Amino acid sequence: MKKLAGIIFAILFAVSPMVLRAEESKSKIDLSEYKTMNLKETLADEEIKEAFKSYSETDDQISIYLFRGKGCGYCRAFLTFLNSITDEYGKYFKVVSFESWYDENNSKLLSTISEFLGEPASGVPYIIIGDKVFGGYAESYDDGIKEAIKTLYDSEDRYDVFEAYNDSIETSLSTTAAVTIWNFVITGLGVLIVILYVKKSNEKLLNEISKIKTATTKKEASDEDKPVVKKAVKKNVKKK
Repeated sequence: MKKLAGIIFAILFAVSPMVLRAEESKSKIDLSEYKTMNLKETLADEEIKEAFKSYSETDDQISIYLFRGKGCGYCRAFLTFLNSITDEYGKYFKVVSFESWYDENNSKLLSTISEFLGEPASGVPYIIIGDKVFGGYAESYDDGIKEAIKTLYDSEDRYDVFEAYNDSIETSLSTTAAVTIWNFVITGLGVLIVILYVKKSNEKLLNEISKIKTATTKKEASDEDKPVVKKAVKKNVKKK
């Protein structure tokens, strides 16, 4: 039984780190590790002439995350639209664009973040403004995009998808660690209870065996102490 308990605990010690490592494989996203472009760089990359008089990025602006493909017509149409509203809305937003047709890391990031949002990407452009997602682009999206920009900018608790994703990873790791430890404790207690039960049962069985042996020994000793009674042998006497 002790050997079995040892095996169970050894398995737990081996499996627990494996579970934690599996969760850690879902690592946090560090945008500095990806190739990104701001609005001006993206317009230049698509050879779109700047239509705004002045534009600058500040920490107060909200981020529009744009996954695009270089040369994608719908992506160019969206960028042309942003370019046209920058004088009016440029103070509210900045652009973080990821070219995902030719950049494998950006393509994987698109899959990861779109699945996290619950709206897997089927193509580009894939536009994220706060918790709003615009898959593809059409002129009918224009009012919705402007509203999403202003709503997020005015929000006291601005939602950022990458911050939300990283927070979910931390929560997942903490939960997994807690569950693993709890399972370890519960299993350990279960093994301990089994060991104690078997030990108690063994002790009871040994006590019963001991009683039987003692009773047998006493009986044997008692039999040895009894006097041996010899039966008289009758002799046949012949009468004369």
